[in-house]
Amino acid sequence: MLRNGWRNLKQSRIFYSSIALKNCLLGVVKTTRAAMQITAIDIKNFRSFKNMDQSLEFGPITVLIGANNAGKSSILKAIHAMQEGVEISPLDVRIGTTKGSISIGLTEIRGVARWGTYANAESARLDIQLTGSQDRRSIGIALQLSSPGRGVEQVRPLLAHEPEHFVIPYLSKRKTANYSEDVRQDHALAISSSLMYLAAKLSRISNPSFPGHVQYRDTCTEILGFMVTAIPSQNGQRPGAYLTSTATLPIDQMGEGVPNIVGLLADLALSEGKLFLIEEPENDLHPAALKALLALVLESSSKNQFVISTHSNIVVSYLCSTDGSRLYSVNSTRGKLPLESTVVSIDPTPEARLSVLRDLGYSFSDFELWDGWLVLEESSAERLIRDYLIPWFVPKLARVRTLSTNGVNQIQATFEDFNRLVRFTHLEDAYKGAAWVRTDGDESGQVIVAELRRRYSTWEPSHFSCFSQPQFEHYYPNQFRDRVAETLAIPDKKQKREAKRLLLDDVRVWLDQDAERAKAALLASAKEVIDDLASIAQSLGR
Repeated sequence: MLRNGWRNLKQSRIFYSSIALKNCLLGVVKTTRAAMQITAIDIKNFRSFKNMDQSLEFGPITVLIGANNAGKSSILKAIHAMQEGVEISPLDVRIGTTKGSISIGLTEIRGVARWGTYANAESARLDIQLTGSQDRRSIGIALQLSSPGRGVEQVRPLLAHEPEHFVIPYLSKRKTANYSEDVRQDHALAISSSLMYLAAKLSRISNPSFPGHVQYRDTCTEILGFMVTAIPSQNGQRPGAYLTSTATLPIDQMGEGVPNIVGLLADLALSEGKLFLIEEPENDLHPAALKALLALVLESSSKNQFVISTHSNIVVSYLCSTDGSRLYSVNSTRGKLPLESTVVSIDPTPEARLSVLRDLGYSFSDFELWDGWLVLEESSAERLIRDYLIPWFVPKLARVRTLSTNGVNQIQATFEDFNRLVRFTHLEDAYKGAAWVRTDGDESGQVIVAELRRRYSTWEPSHFSCFSQPQFEHYYPNQFRDRVAETLAIPDKKQKREAKRLLLDDVRVWLDQDAERAKAALLASAKEVIDDLASIAQSLGR
């Protein structure tokens, strides 16, 4: 993994600076485009699909989940078949039959010259007929468009070449062992199933005068920490980055996920009215980079359409929290051959969507069991509040989940993840207004609180607040006052962190030794925090 660039991924603050990500977090993605889209698909006798029980309908973003080899890739390949550049094999026709079909609903068709009288139709159905030979060595493919009142017309697949293309594939086999160093125009305009022409595409979009350059430059820098461009090579140009005016770093020496990110960022910067097919975007990506990439997908869904397969709860909760998105589970019977895939639409109910998150390994699987959430900056505050202040002084908050973010820089991201999960699971009525954020009273804490109040202006300001003390340790019993001062005065961050941990351990031991003594001490030293917890309980009606 590229050390210098990817080190920036640990600084998650940069991923919350882009306009796209802010819009994503606030749920303000617009879907007002008028460009060609796919509306539905029916598949028969194609790969693992014998016969779909019902059409799979598409939104601006459609997410497919399911186990490996369940049939997700078959759906993506079936869609891709409407455009040149996808290889349909005789073996793609389901075993035991010689005929298969793919039927795709289309709307808002715009300027497709090779589609004759359908070049500007409002809607149509594209039927792809597959006829394989008995020996499964050859296959015939025929495409036709039809719609009421227009009849049937034989057509050719869409071109896999800008600007006539429609499908932009980012599939699992997109990686390439060799990048073409030839940056001629034909390579720059080619829509390929691999990344072999990445240098040609970067050669043009890296030029400041090229449309889309600014967006590519900014998003690439935000996500990776640097811009990947086309660098001189022995036989032309190769994808890479400049270290100095003379030293370069080829993309081959970067992280496994960098080429996919770079190619996708370049296409997102240039595309409008296109259909992206993306297979498992989470592969080889740091979670922070993945979230930033998904935010760009959400932003781009206002002008493009996306069909994405995934095994990631992050992908599901991010992309399916927006209006109009669709979520499907693709399944096949384990151990049954040949495979027979089925597709089930995931109901937009809390129970169904929480079940999906559990299946995908979501760590907060008990999310629905809590009456509210209290997000705190430091683990010391979370432990003291959870283990002592709530049980002893405000037991009505026993069913409020406390959570430490281990640093002020993570407060905002954690709360926004919570808010996104609320939208995804459709639990607004149950959870909106049932979450609180508390930070230390230092300058950084005040900045975070002010920003959260600005972003969530429809929430009562009291949901986002600072303690009056700059460090939570000041609320420890007065018996530890001198040691608190000594600990907080340590200049070295690592040493201070360890000293704070040891101090908390000793405070907990002291509190556990004599409960009555401890209650009296905390009532004196932490009254402000106790009163704040009581006000939270009152707002919950407890």
